[in-house]
Amino acid sequence: MGGPEGPLGEVATALAAGRTAAQVIDAHGRLAWVSEQMLMLAGADDDTDVGYGEHVDEVLERPLWRDLLTPEAAETLRRDLHPRLDDQSGPAAPLWVLSLDLQVGARQRSVGMLGVGLRHADGSPMGAALIYAPLLPARVLALVSEGDEAMFTRMADLSEPAKRPAAIVFADVDSSGPLSRRLPTPVYFELIRGITTAFDALVARHGGIVGKHAGDGASAYFLAEGHGSDSDAACAALRVVQSLPGAVAEVVADLAETGVEVAREDCRLNVGAHWGADLFIGQVVTGGRLEVTALGDEVNECARAEQVATGGQRLVSKTLVERLDEEAAADLGLRPRSLTYRMLSELTRDGGVAGKAERDAGSLAVHDLG
Repeated sequence: MGGPEGPLGEVATALAAGRTAAQVIDAHGRLAWVSEQMLMLAGADDDTDVGYGEHVDEVLERPLWRDLLTPEAAETLRRDLHPRLDDQSGPAAPLWVLSLDLQVGARQRSVGMLGVGLRHADGSPMGAALIYAPLLPARVLALVSEGDEAMFTRMADLSEPAKRPAAIVFADVDSSGPLSRRLPTPVYFELIRGITTAFDALVARHGGIVGKHAGDGASAYFLAEGHGSDSDAACAALRVVQSLPGAVAEVVADLAETGVEVAREDCRLNVGAHWGADLFIGQVVTGGRLEVTALGDEVNECARAEQVATGGQRLVSKTLVERLDEEAAADLGLRPRSLTYRMLSELTRDGGVAGKAERDAGSLAVHDLG
């Protein structure tokens, strides 16, 4: 359905431009339009019949809306709408606010609903617009708005955990222990915050999803389904790997300009990058965090590659490099046919971290881009 025409269509267009979760009801109490954001919140797809043209009472009985609205919220909405739609020429206020509970995923969320009575130019009833917004303090919303919107959208698309092929990147500051002891704690915190911010910015710029942060370590995933192909996902991950040394150098240089005695060679990132064909990826949402995580053998192998890397090595797996098509490899300045690889177990014998690395990923073939 393309949406209502005439004045109601103009209202719908304005609400869509504002990217709000909203519904438009006509003067007869029939559902005329639902915003894309509302449909996403309700878990609807292109084949879902949301009830266009039906009276609100019938619409609220549809499984889609019964799953989204708690029974109490549906009853509150129905009870509040009836007098306003039955007699909009009466004394009802043109604006009203309700607090409703929505069932989003496995959690119940409170939202505020702003109702707007709509009238034609001659004052006759036209319907109502229902606009939903989270009941969050402005300070909390401001923190959320500082994040990368496209990144959050990609994370929202992973509400259902599933098998998803993806490139994996792990990064960690080399010899961070001595560095943290040498620098004042506030300065070291500022350094790690700057590196983490730079890492996340690169991942966002290249269409990835930031994974867990732990101390001075970070991870990211580049999903094939989000990039259009295995090659494009692998290319995006490798582009980040190539860009990391320069990004970290800028962070160090900015800090050095403030008088801190830190140089580029003091702060290198050890990197591991790998391809996961059968990763199980999805959201982890608790009362204290929202993040995306991936499980699978390749995740462990990538982590071991990063742990073996020393002195700023960037160890990329043969499996990852060979996902690239010729055009992507050329864009990266790589010549896959001329690269040589070493098994991770060889690197551990050369002074790398043994133990888990050899046990979990000793046969992993890697090449050092550094």
